[in-house]
Amino acid sequence: MATRLQFPKHLASGNGALSPQQGGQKIIPKKGQLSVWEPPFTRPPTVRPVPGRHVVVKIGETILADTTNAVQVCETSHPPVWYLPRNDVTMSNLRAIGGDSTFCEFKGSATYFDIFENVASVAPNSQPDIQQGAWTYNSTSGANKPIEGYICFYARNGITASVDDMPVTPQEGDFYGGWITDDVVGPFKGGPGTRFW
Repeated sequence: MATRLQFPKHLASGNGALSPQQGGQKIIPKKGQLSVWEPPFTRPPTVRPVPGRHVVVKIGETILADTTNAVQVCETSHPPVWYLPRNDVTMSNLRAIGGDSTFCEFKGSATYFDIFENVASVAPNSQPDIQQGAWTYNSTSGANKPIEGYICFYARNGITASVDDMPVTPQEGDFYGGWITDDVVGPFKGGPGTRFW
């Protein structure tokens, strides 16, 4: 049975400072890798298109999204968050949740979607396979405008994602939705003791 995530309405981004007592030693990136402690990972976040990167999101064998037009949001200490254009998302498998929202001081108010593996089971009162499995910012401004209306998926609780045919690892923590791939190194915010990184 799906369980609803318990999000605070607002979470501070932290100060971008590592704590050695909590595993806060920067990993030196190798050739072809980026560190989440160096640009383009910034605070406020950097929004950057990554055309050509092939992103696939699934629940079971059902494809929820398939795109080469993703946009990354790169924030200090976080693995990239991948925003996908609605035209490349199977929106019929998503049901918008009324009333559930969170607030980001950079991007604004996020609203959430329940996820269904079988389109035929999507109905107003039906039980989803995954609650709060995706989100969007319906209204953004400034540097965040490129992600307005785009869809983000958590890569956990039955949702899997791949980038260029390589499975992603979800960022730790209930709230954060970054995807860890081989081309980014941390340490990453999300685990115990890292809230204010």
